[in-house]
Amino acid sequence: MAKLILPLVLLVALQGYDVTATYDSNHLQSLPGENGDVCQDCTQIFTLLVDMLTNADLQKKILGGIDALCAHLPGPAAKVCKEEVDTMLPLAITFVTGVAKPSEVCKMIGLCGSDEERERMLSYFANEVLQAALKSDHGEPATTCSFCIFFFKTLEELLPKERTEGAVIKLLEEICHILPSTYRDQCEVIVDKYSKTVLDAILGYATPQAICNLIHLCKGQEVIVDPCTLTAYRCKDVSTALKCGTLFYCQKFAWKPLSYNTI
Repeated sequence: MAKLILPLVLLVALQGYDVTATYDSNHLQSLPGENGDVCQDCTQIFTLLVDMLTNADLQKKILGGIDALCAHLPGPAAKVCKEEVDTMLPLAITFVTGVAKPSEVCKMIGLCGSDEERERMLSYFANEVLQAALKSDHGEPATTCSFCIFFFKTLEELLPKERTEGAVIKLLEEICHILPSTYRDQCEVIVDKYSKTVLDAILGYATPQAICNLIHLCKGQEVIVDPCTLTAYRCKDVSTALKCGTLFYCQKFAWKPLSYNTI
């Protein structure tokens, strides 16, 4: 259900554009043309979408539209749907308006030149942060230890095969700024307080568990490993990817594209 929230936000936002009719013609003076720059057009469209989603009236219309869809579901599913919407909709809107930059979204969907590292970072967090938020009562990891493990597993996924000091430092500088505010404080504490120790450990290919033990965030604690944080598990088949909420990630980075000659 969480995977559907972001597409539904975009759909209802576009359908509810009449609520934002106060926008004057200056906002639409550079509409995409047939012979225009596709990358520039895409960026302008998503910039306008971000502006629309900051409108409180439109946010209410989106909530009402998705709630109406939930009401059509049978029995208990309608209640579960509404609860999911109430939990995830604010996070989805925050992601679109505060985390995902229009230029990066257009890179991710192939309409602008792609920067592989930024593309991987954006698509990975779009799935993993939403997934992590669902597993806690208030959108926060249950313990400092569990966040530490999640944090370094994420770093491990995003780092290139050759772990140079420059690549690690660059990623450590960027990673906290793209996290939702719920996670950002814990992230900055780890990076600021333990940067030298963490840098040496990562360059030495230490495991996330070993690093968290080293900086005393998991000492004496037994960490319950979520199988969905393991690429081999979360991408083993379509049903598992759907359960873990990582279908897009697996399609983009883990699974080989099908060849029509083999079908």
